[in-house]
Amino acid sequence: MSSGIRDFGVTFSSKIFILFISIGTQSCLAWVLGPGGRGSYAVCILFMTLLSLVFVIGCDYAGIYYVASKKISISEGVIYTFIFCGIGSLLAITAGLIIMQLPFSFLSKATSAEFHLSFVLIPISVFSQTVVQLFTAMRQFGWFSILTIVSGLSQFLATLAFVLVFKCGVKGALFANIVAGIIIIIISLTILNLKFQTRWMIPSLQNLIEMFFYDVRHYVGKLSSQINFQVGTIILAIFATQEEIGLFAVAITLVTRITMIPDVLGTILLPKVAADKVGRKELIAQSARLSGIISGVALLILVIFTRPIIFVLFSPAFLPTISLIRIMAIGILVRCAFKVFVPFLLGTNRPGIVSIATVFGIAVNLVLLWILFPILGITGASIAVAASFFAMSTILLVSFIRISSLGLFEILHFRCSDWSAFGEAMRQARRKFSFVSSSNS
Repeated sequence: MSSGIRDFGVTFSSKIFILFISIGTQSCLAWVLGPGGRGSYAVCILFMTLLSLVFVIGCDYAGIYYVASKKISISEGVIYTFIFCGIGSLLAITAGLIIMQLPFSFLSKATSAEFHLSFVLIPISVFSQTVVQLFTAMRQFGWFSILTIVSGLSQFLATLAFVLVFKCGVKGALFANIVAGIIIIIISLTILNLKFQTRWMIPSLQNLIEMFFYDVRHYVGKLSSQINFQVGTIILAIFATQEEIGLFAVAITLVTRITMIPDVLGTILLPKVAADKVGRKELIAQSARLSGIISGVALLILVIFTRPIIFVLFSPAFLPTISLIRIMAIGILVRCAFKVFVPFLLGTNRPGIVSIATVFGIAVNLVLLWILFPILGITGASIAVAASFFAMSTILLVSFIRISSLGLFEILHFRCSDWSAFGEAMRQARRKFSFVSSSNS
């Protein structure tokens, strides 16, 4: 447990740093691009993300699971990630170029050059994120934290340069992502080569096939989970103005930053669960309680101070997002508490349940969007997002209860040890730089 608290402290502190950096990046984009330009940027990132999700299969969770469970070496993890990323990215870019020839209305929300830059970002984004995640499979959370900070800082500085200084607009914002991705890939591969002696190996067809089918089982869930966050923006990209897209994109981007809390816990828990025969169910339950209380405090602060936060960081033009943020915050709280069950299901080789939960969530989202968007506009889209989080979280909770044999009271009941773990985690977070350096010395 003590190592888990230290890992949480190191990783959480880096995420806090990244939170402030990412908010700075979003603030720069909001003030310089305005709602319209921010909407164009959101559409480009959305298109790139969806293409990546649809065509790049076999990376991320498959690589983490197989390296963490020692089914493959870290060298193989890097090689297989590169293979899946390369093949999937080529298919994604080809599909994107074909789609751009079709008369889809969302293609008018950004220029052709901006969409082409987003295609260049596909392989860079996928590989940079996945290779950094591989450090968590080896429980190298110190290096993971350092690389995460470098990635966020690189994007922030590149955004300032290309958007604020050189006035390159949406194209500059996209190019900043490309530059940051290239930097983190170079640094990550250098560390893996020097410190962990990664080397070239002939790929095993059997391992490639096994990783592919592991990700296929999680594919629907992974795709649906991301779409569930973005489906409102997808619908708006078709029917709404660029300004409305920009407002909704800023709202959902800001409120979903709180999910970094369960994401940090998931990053730590997945390799632990994968290495344990019974999946560390008590640790998962405690993590869910901690995630719920930490996220609740963060969301309460956000809801209380929404107006000054939006006014100062994103400009008065984005004040209409206040009500959207407060609506979505309700669903995000439930999502943050029960998202911790995802690494349990993935680490115990049950990715299909995650897929079922996320598909159900997106179905609720789509139905409510269809009903509410014509009546309430982007407010209806926010209600649909919140409801989808409730639906998804319910299935995750029920599945965890069934598999773990823990009762609902056992899972949700706070204990003195929870408060002790919470306090220790916060103390670890305050010592972030000393822990990051000591974990890699």
